Amino acid sequence: MEPSGDATAVGGTDAVEIRHRAVLRKFIVRARRVEEHPLAADKERLMAWARGTFTLKFEPQSGKATMTWDLPEEEALDSLAARCRPFLLQGDPVYHSKVTSALGYFLRSAPEELKGQLQEIRAGWRPLDPGDRKTIGYESRTGSVTESLGGLVADKQLAYAWLYGDLVHADDNGDERLHGHDIDARFQAGTLLITNVAVKTIMTLNLARSAQSQNYLTLESGVYTERVTARPERDLEVVKFATAPVGTPIADIEAALDGIVPDPDSSKD
Repeated sequence: MEPSGDATAVGGTDAVEIRHRAVLRKFIVRARRVEEHPLAADKERLMAWARGTFTLKFEPQSGKATMTWDLPEEEALDSLAARCRPFLLQGDPVYHSKVTSALGYFLRSAPEELKGQLQEIRAGWRPLDPGDRKTIGYESRTGSVTESLGGLVADKQLAYAWLYGDLVHADDNGDERLHGHDIDARFQAGTLLITNVAVKTIMTLNLARSAQSQNYLTLESGVYTERVTARPERDLEVVKFATAPVGTPIADIEAALDGIVPDPDSSKD
């Protein structure tokens, strides 16, 4: 059902529907930018980052063991983080809770399968919030071999220290609270956070697509098809151009483009 333009309807249920439609339009466009990011192209690798997958190597002769994490390039993750960050900001129109609430509105009469998917997605988003006490996957403590280890630090605390201390702002990382975890540790945790946000974003986007295909959501098709990423170069056909000395009035340049010859005495008025 399309929202009514009637003034009385705007004050009733249709006002709620209009608001939820606006949220989902914005979300779908932003979510497609995440989906089209190069780091999301390889779904298997994206899922490995989101799971925090690592390799444990043991050398029997030396007795040395090494844990190795395959992480994305820093600049690439910086870019993905910029596209993902709005979904974590409570004041943003596409904050994940607003998006899932909007989907829930349109799935009120949907089959239990779709409702169940929505509940799973909601549950998956919550641990990614900075205020949620759950870790994403681990806690860490660090220190030298000759000293006692520092306190436990949650991965999410490290991740947000990377996001707001190393990447977006110049916030104080709170070194005393991070107990010696350096930028590599913060970046590793940031990778876990951002790739999980990317995965949840794409899952939420796919649920919106399912709702659309089953007619529970009826947004205009352009929301799903319009181009959402900029081209690396831009071509613009030039129909007319004019050259003039520096300082020439804009009106004279526009007149030249329109084929009008300026009156040489007009500047004396």
